[in-house]
Amino acid sequence: MNNKREKDILEFLHAQSPSSVLQLASHLQISEVTVRRDLVEMEQKGLIVRKRGWAFLPGLGIEPLFNQRMKQNADLKQKIAAYAADQICEGEVIALDIGTTVTELAKELFRKKNITVFTFSFQAASILSQSNINLYLVGGNLRKTEMSLVGSITRDTIMKFHFDRFFMGVAGLSKDNGPTDFNLEESEIKRAFIERSKHVVALVDKMKIGVTSLVKVCEFEEIDEIITNDDEDKSLFESIPFHGKWTLV
Repeated sequence: MNNKREKDILEFLHAQSPSSVLQLASHLQISEVTVRRDLVEMEQKGLIVRKRGWAFLPGLGIEPLFNQRMKQNADLKQKIAAYAADQICEGEVIALDIGTTVTELAKELFRKKNITVFTFSFQAASILSQSNINLYLVGGNLRKTEMSLVGSITRDTIMKFHFDRFFMGVAGLSKDNGPTDFNLEESEIKRAFIERSKHVVALVDKMKIGVTSLVKVCEFEEIDEIITNDDEDKSLFESIPFHGKWTLV
């Protein structure tokens, strides 16, 4: 679908959610058939929810499926992942979060040598199992929707180790609410990695800036670097009260 139209639909729903297909067609000055087709695509991406001729934004506690999120802004995530991989030095011990941008980073790690990776993500571990990297999958209770390992066993294991870098993903990064994510249990595991890492790097595609999700992960002060995508509108970044290192790729 047309990217501008997708943006216009989302902006309208932010102002008025739920909205009917008729209201959207009138506002965008396009046919109802086109609106319905666009809404189907946006629902598949996890951007909106449809019900009986109406469209609305998902609630803060609704987490789009992993495969849906992998399709969203894939080019932006790949740029972030490629840059992040370039910063990793030989001999480092790194921790990988869950999430689609971090999964892209896992793919980039095939070209690295002599590093050790800890993760609680089955998605990242599955990718790296085909590499020569020294890999540790941190055990715990399996959260099947995200294929992540969570709970006290996971946290207690993480607290036994030290990491050079933690590459963290978030669902949103906003001025008033900071870094937020979908799930309380996974956010607790992120905080454990933050506590045990020398350098915390947030991988945030620019479409997540200004977005708020269910649970706050940490304070801005606990993040050392944010890697995101460059944008002509620099106010997008200036509105965020983060005083660490911004890297725009």
